[in-house]
Amino acid sequence: MAGISIFFITTYFADYILVPHRSRTPVIKALEARGFAFDMSTSTYTNASHSRNHSSSSNETPPPGTPPPASISELQTRTFATLKRRNIVPTVDPAIRLVHCAGRRDTDLANGSRPSANRTAEDKLQLGLVKCLICTPRFLSLTLTDTEPASLLLEKRLLANFPGDDDVLLGSKDDILIPITLDLRGLPLESTGIVCGVASRLVGGTTAGLEGPVEMSYLSTARAGTVMVAEEEIERAMWALRGVDNGVHELGD
Repeated sequence: MAGISIFFITTYFADYILVPHRSRTPVIKALEARGFAFDMSTSTYTNASHSRNHSSSSNETPPPGTPPPASISELQTRTFATLKRRNIVPTVDPAIRLVHCAGRRDTDLANGSRPSANRTAEDKLQLGLVKCLICTPRFLSLTLTDTEPASLLLEKRLLANFPGDDDVLLGSKDDILIPITLDLRGLPLESTGIVCGVASRLVGGTTAGLEGPVEMSYLSTARAGTVMVAEEEIERAMWALRGVDNGVHELGD
């Protein structure tokens, strides 16, 4: 709604919003205006390189004189107009069944020594990740920060690469997520409102009767935007997306 390009990463313990450093002040002001409070840290910031097209003059990026959308409805309209113009269709493959896990954190580092059990857990986690990469996963996301354990979003079938996974990974192995993917390689990096517009359509399109909106999590990468919903909610989510001109592409039909 503020017209600022963001990247969004959901981990097992937290949500991260990545914004251009130049937009940091207006982002903070926009969120504070909506009741958010900040614990400021200025020691570091992330400046990643991306493979999507950079173009300050692209038709997909509103010029300075174009006001941001005034409502969620207008944001949805702009978003799906942009996707349709670029022939970008949300894609769902129900065969990709994901689970969200986290690595177990060392619990006793006070004296600088790592308990052997925790060291073994870390070794199993690292070995399991290598095995996952070797078998060419269709979907694997790993997020590492200095404030929380490793967060993994991976196909359930890959859990077999983590022997004794209860000692290695936190999280339910039965709560399945299905990704809805947008291939954004054809859009400039500065494009705004894409994942937000799709997510708002899912929220608005799945709220009916006594049922609440589908719950979602998000993952932005350099080449795609992904909205993840629970497996039991995927039909409702697809129904909502079929209500727009673009529709939804379901693989395996």
